[in-house]
Amino acid sequence: MSLFCYANTLSNDFCDDGIPVVRDNSKITEPNQWGVIWTTDYWSETKDATPNRDLLYRPVALSSYRLVRAIGGDAAFPQLLINMLLHALNSLLVARLCRHMGGNDAAAIVAGAVFAALPIHSEVINNVVGRADLLAVLGVLSAILLHRRSVTATTEAGVVKWRIAAAVAVFAAMGSKESALMVVPAIVLFDGYWYRRWRSASRDRSWWHPRSFLRFTYVLIPAGLNLLLRFQALGGHFHQGPALTKTVNVLVDAPWWQHSLGVLQLWGMYWVKTFWPRILCINYSINTIRLATDALDPDVIIGVFVLLAMIVVSVLAWRRGRRNVAFLCAGIVVTYFPTSNIWVLIQVFFVERIWYLPSVFVAVLAGLSVLRLKWRGPALLVAAGLVFAMTSRCWIRNAEWQNNDTLYASTYAVHRHAVGALRLHGNSLVQKSMLTENPAERSILLQEAKLLLKQAIAIDLGFTDAQRSLGHAYFLAGELKPALEHLQIADMQVPNHPPTVKLLEHVSRILSAHDTELAPLKRKVAEHPDDVKYEIALVRKLRELGLKKDALARLEKAGDRFENVLEWQVEYAVTLVYLNLRDDAIDHYYMALSMHQDKPQLLVELAMLLFERRHEGDLEEAWTLASRAESLAPRMAVVFVCKAEIVALRGNLKEAVRLYEQAIDLSPPGSEIRRNCTKRAAALGRRPDGDG
Repeated sequence: MSLFCYANTLSNDFCDDGIPVVRDNSKITEPNQWGVIWTTDYWSETKDATPNRDLLYRPVALSSYRLVRAIGGDAAFPQLLINMLLHALNSLLVARLCRHMGGNDAAAIVAGAVFAALPIHSEVINNVVGRADLLAVLGVLSAILLHRRSVTATTEAGVVKWRIAAAVAVFAAMGSKESALMVVPAIVLFDGYWYRRWRSASRDRSWWHPRSFLRFTYVLIPAGLNLLLRFQALGGHFHQGPALTKTVNVLVDAPWWQHSLGVLQLWGMYWVKTFWPRILCINYSINTIRLATDALDPDVIIGVFVLLAMIVVSVLAWRRGRRNVAFLCAGIVVTYFPTSNIWVLIQVFFVERIWYLPSVFVAVLAGLSVLRLKWRGPALLVAAGLVFAMTSRCWIRNAEWQNNDTLYASTYAVHRHAVGALRLHGNSLVQKSMLTENPAERSILLQEAKLLLKQAIAIDLGFTDAQRSLGHAYFLAGELKPALEHLQIADMQVPNHPPTVKLLEHVSRILSAHDTELAPLKRKVAEHPDDVKYEIALVRKLRELGLKKDALARLEKAGDRFENVLEWQVEYAVTLVYLNLRDDAIDHYYMALSMHQDKPQLLVELAMLLFERRHEGDLEEAWTLASRAESLAPRMAVVFVCKAEIVALRGNLKEAVRLYEQAIDLSPPGSEIRRNCTKRAAALGRRPDGDG
């Protein structure tokens, strides 16, 4: 069944994370890297490029990519073939688990078929890096079933043999993906159903007897070893820090009540995608997902309903002697918990592959639900229709994974206003333009890419990847000044990204070589060393040419002469912002304010810097500064933009939209700020009105 569902996958190419993690990763392609795989984090290849990368430890998955490449070559085909075969094996193990949970042959077939054909699993099989999920589930299922064999073994040697095998499976599962940590409680849950009943029949000690729990000790050894290796490889961390921006995870900075709603919303979304996979997508970001603001959000209602239904069904099943149902419901919750965003914010809010492990127990429940079904004409017809529908949806989705161009185009097609989709498709067009030799076609591709990337930035100014891609697009189009501007913003947000720094320096050299104003300005400064206006003009020109460090050097050199000049302190602060020295920039803004406390633009700029830093007390101070700016300039649009962002951060999206609407009303028709405010308000939930 699973082989048929994914037969059209094998002609696809590497896509998305499969490119940096597998195709272009030196740990996979270069010799003598086996040890490196086990002593470094999953994304260590990008540690200089993305210092805020996801901290993951998946040596088993990386070893699998390397082994397949060594045997099958560097094409995508062998990697995708292994994914497909692993999914088929997992489907068989799901059927086996169903049998051990009380199902008959028909129930086992249904469970395996449901797991094999669920369209929400398509991302796991089509994306080569989905191997991590495939291996994690293989390890979890193997560990559970091997644990059962150890319990039923009739000899001491048999017990030892099966427990060693189960321990290896536990270690492999945890070394494949982080969520497989729940293999330990999953084994306990399964044991609670199966072992309890077996011991009761043999009148041996009860399941919950302290000595009975000693049989779980052997699974803690490989789990502890994996955590130790993980701690070493991640530089003294067990897990990643929280997600950085709402573009990454919409729960970032959400107040507790909205965080709670978001967790229920997310739970409901996974169930909706399981039963109604009309839209499947590689990226769920701002404007794809709007964080719930009240309990009447449809996904929150579905999440609450499913949760209550599972509790009721579990209690009733337990009381009626069908304790397998109760344990399976618990299994869904336990295996989903690490990715639920309850205890720590992960680097995504919603992603389809996360559901691969919990859906093991969903599929087994589906199998058990047909135990008493009479497999006659109507039932067979319904089953055939469901299989056909799921298989067809898988085939359609598989075709979208042909390459990055088709994948990101399909993402944009279903989520045309989502910030992530805009960036992915825009960057794909930039890459495509580099491969075409037709100047007219290249120009069209770059024009469309710039439009999409501008839209992404209008929604989220802090979206570094979009800033970087837009700078690259402008460079390829020969527009060097805007290229420099966006590359500088990207470098300011995430400093020292090697490709960005290299391109930034290249653009700066070209602009400097053709500039006719820098040399005369330097002569003016030399002739008038005490004239601050010439020094400020020179600093601005240096920044305009991308020579930020040179600009800072001039500011430091002339600091004693002009430290009491307001404009000088402002330029100092702005330059420090460009160099990502935010704390120092804030200090200089405060120095400027001490000279002129009633300058609205200055108040807003400082407020936005405090908003971005978010140290203790920063948001309150930012609100105070923005309110003072509003009292001084009640018709200044950027004041309301600043207040809107603070309010949105606190979870009051309706008030944030109202403030953005005020900013829109105060902005000139057709202006850039009006268009950006309109898009940002829409991202926060404003209904389209044709403006902007």
